[in-house]
Amino acid sequence: MNIEFHYYAVYYLAREAGADDAFCRVLARSSQYVDEATTALAVEGPHGRESFEPTQNYVFWDEKVMRDIYLPFHFLPGDPGSASSLRRDGKSNPYAVTPNGSIAKSLVIRAFKDKDPFLMGIALHAFADSWAHQNFSGLMEAWNELPSSSAGALPAAGHLHALAKPDAPDGVWQDGRLVPGSERVVNRGRFLEAAGKIYRYLCVFTGKGFADEEPVLGRLDGLWQRPSREERLADYVIELGVEPWDRKLWLSEAGLPVDDSPLAGIRHYDKLSWAKAELRRALGSQPPVHRVDGRFHSSSLYRWYEASAEHRRRAQAALAGAGL
Repeated sequence: MNIEFHYYAVYYLAREAGADDAFCRVLARSSQYVDEATTALAVEGPHGRESFEPTQNYVFWDEKVMRDIYLPFHFLPGDPGSASSLRRDGKSNPYAVTPNGSIAKSLVIRAFKDKDPFLMGIALHAFADSWAHQNFSGLMEAWNELPSSSAGALPAAGHLHALAKPDAPDGVWQDGRLVPGSERVVNRGRFLEAAGKIYRYLCVFTGKGFADEEPVLGRLDGLWQRPSREERLADYVIELGVEPWDRKLWLSEAGLPVDDSPLAGIRHYDKLSWAKAELRRALGSQPPVHRVDGRFHSSSLYRWYEASAEHRRRAQAALAGAGL
């Protein structure tokens, strides 16, 4: 899923569940920031030199990316039997992502018990992705190959052969691996199912009933049927009353440099920044170290990085417990 769900829908659902704006803001930003942290962050300040790991990777793949990024945050394995029953070849895969998988669900429940909106938002990101990324795995393997994919020259890592199609709420695409009648994928149905599950978790958390679930989801359904992404992004703000996303906010509050270049406003520009960082890594050079002051360790960004490290530990422990 992309920012339309991870930030805007999560914010809207939390508010409709009765959470206050401060909580909604942190929860939704924490959910979206999983896709924003594409490079390692190195800082030096009052606590000496520290480094923080990324939670997203868009192109390159290796064992570390699989273990530290793809599996914990985006491709949590679910029920392999359910996944194999949908495939034409009937092949099973223990790493197959299925919606509402037991590991993804357990991480959400644990985060909600902790009542930490940073950790809750991160867990909701991985949980929501179990719908968008179903029938793929976080590995680079033939099991992920899409027949007749125009991206066939790319490695079959995650849903790379489907490019960004599984992540858009208005997406309609073909998954030729699936049994007849299931090949045509309409993302809106998947996204609404995920939104319904998340709304119920949030209502239980706030103590609000969810008898109004149908109209709450209906507003998202209507919005996701609009063909223009730019129009939808405006309508999350205008019609649903969600605060606009500001990717610079947490950086500036933490005393970190903000990219104010004209390119910074271009969609996917952050991925270009990530590619430069990946090239530095391949060449053996270190990422730049940013000087920080007392603002950093009291910032939302620092708390998010601490929460993301905890989520990674929990997810990896759950995977190990499942023999993965």
